[in-house]
Amino acid sequence: MKQDKYLIWLAGVKKIGPVRMKRLLEHFGSAKAVWEAKPHELLKIEGINKELCHNIISSRKEDKLETYLNNLTKFGVMTIDINSGFYPELLKETYTPPYLLYLKGDINILKGNCIAIVGSRNASYYGKKVAFKLAGQLARRGFVIVSGLASGIDSYAHKGALSVGGKTIAVLGNGLDVVYPRENYSLMKEIFRSGLMLSEYPLGTSPLRGNFPARNRIISGLSLGTVVVEASERSGALITADFALEQNREVFAVPGNINSPTSVGANMLIKQGAKIVNSVEDVLEELPVNVGTKKIPKGDSDGKTGTKSEGKVLNFIGWQPIHIEDLQKETGLQAGELNAFLARLEVDGSIERLPGNYYVLKE
Repeated sequence: MKQDKYLIWLAGVKKIGPVRMKRLLEHFGSAKAVWEAKPHELLKIEGINKELCHNIISSRKEDKLETYLNNLTKFGVMTIDINSGFYPELLKETYTPPYLLYLKGDINILKGNCIAIVGSRNASYYGKKVAFKLAGQLARRGFVIVSGLASGIDSYAHKGALSVGGKTIAVLGNGLDVVYPRENYSLMKEIFRSGLMLSEYPLGTSPLRGNFPARNRIISGLSLGTVVVEASERSGALITADFALEQNREVFAVPGNINSPTSVGANMLIKQGAKIVNSVEDVLEELPVNVGTKKIPKGDSDGKTGTKSEGKVLNFIGWQPIHIEDLQKETGLQAGELNAFLARLEVDGSIERLPGNYYVLKE
């Protein structure tokens, strides 16, 4: 896939967002023409002040651009612009779609029907279990699960999709070469192998606080609907739900414990008219009839990564402790195989082993 190096350069200029980028390209006709433009020509563009003009001119360094392009190749990162055939149509319909996307993984996943599942970083056992199960059920119907790779609900949404051999997209608020949060390093690697990571931010961009609200508009923008599993009163998941409403997309919410702070936001959404989710059918019945018809057959993995078998084990571990003997009966796995999966799940922080060989989901 041929990449316009000057377009990649322009997207990386400090403080040049999608709106200003669009104005520059419409006026000059190409990113290369922006590269060659004189200062007085740049200053004629609405939104381009002296500071931004300086940013554009000072960043015109061929050697640094070539180094950056080499780094994209080094990290296995692709780019697509808004005019590419791979650019998602639903995202293109939103108010301020990113002009350029950075991608790592299977780009063909962008052609799938997406559902977002988001929620609290400080999720309860209940919330994690629901996110994991719901993501798996939707993925089996052929939906791509979109989330933000954050701790808590986001992570379990990604894991739930992968556990059944489904597809998932992780939308990051930082560069694709930056591991954040650190605890999700192994999950990032699994998504790179079996899913897709996506960002509008150039390589090297740190996970700054202000990046995440903008990231959330992409999560909802890619998706036919957004499911909020758990959210506090000021959760980023509620920002994603607001974006979904602005984009004329469906908003769903899973009811939670009225005594839990992480349930306030989701319950409030239901009170305001979000579709209540008690089962996967509550989501499916609100979507167009021509989507969600492809089903991934139930079954185990091919033994290459163990992800589906680990997911099978994780399906039986919840917020109530379960003994290893009961796990073996439920999963039908041999003792050695089960112990290996449990060890991996414990190492990556998904579960916790309690005294007496009991297991629970980890907070």
